[in-house]
Amino acid sequence: MLLLSVCALLAACSTLRIGYSQLDTLAYWWLDRYLDFSPAQTPQVRQALLQWQTWHRTRQLPEDAAQLEQVAQEALSDTAPAQACRWWKTVQTRQETYLLALVDPLAPTLGSLDEAQLKHLQAKFDTSNREWRDTYLRGDSDQRHRASADRIIDRADMLYGQIDSAQRRFISERLRSSPWDPHRWLQERLRQQQETLTTLRAAVQPGLDKAQRTTLLRTWASHSVRPGDEAARGYREQLVRFQCELAADLHNRTTPEQRTHAAERLQDWARDLRSAAAAMAAAR
Repeated sequence: MLLLSVCALLAACSTLRIGYSQLDTLAYWWLDRYLDFSPAQTPQVRQALLQWQTWHRTRQLPEDAAQLEQVAQEALSDTAPAQACRWWKTVQTRQETYLLALVDPLAPTLGSLDEAQLKHLQAKFDTSNREWRDTYLRGDSDQRHRASADRIIDRADMLYGQIDSAQRRFISERLRSSPWDPHRWLQERLRQQQETLTTLRAAVQPGLDKAQRTTLLRTWASHSVRPGDEAARGYREQLVRFQCELAADLHNRTTPEQRTHAAERLQDWARDLRSAAAAMAAAR
């Protein structure tokens, strides 16, 4: 579910305030795990991530917090699939903005990757794909269905507090009509990974100037959010429509107490973001 997925991402750190203040370090560790930066590249990447975090903290974070507060207010009332989809489009647009803002400072480093690093990236993709198959393709269709329902129920519990048995049954039953197909999604995952490798190999070609490299990387960043492949884009849109309906229908089955819990959780995240930004500004 879209809103629940966003909330799970926001709550990935036990304390959002601490997680945000260390975002540049956490992002470096994640990128380095995939690209194995050289000693010469490491300070470039760290500076690029710090530059991005400063940009986000000063220009984007206040709006992010305000939007969380707006969702918190809306969580107290019934909603509709169209409203859920509007929020998802907002999240998608901001995600694209964030990625594009990171391309310029990272472009010189991405243009200096060598073949060993690209092979390292492919190996990490292979490992990640084995783990993905183990998570999403394990067992028969009934087992996979139960696992999918459990993941959504866990996220719903995180947002609304513990949901009841009727709400759990609703999630399980509605998922039986989901257009999500793990085999098809795996093919889309592999396609995206191949596009990443193809783009990075093109970005390191000699004779490419700064503007050409940046344009190439910006196109890849946009495709990471909005696939350039028409079939892939259509399939994602189909999934989004289903998930918006599921999110709205589940929300409309929640109790006033559950909605209050969700609103308070969202407001807490907004406060944590604002506190993180204030603390970082004071430390500089």
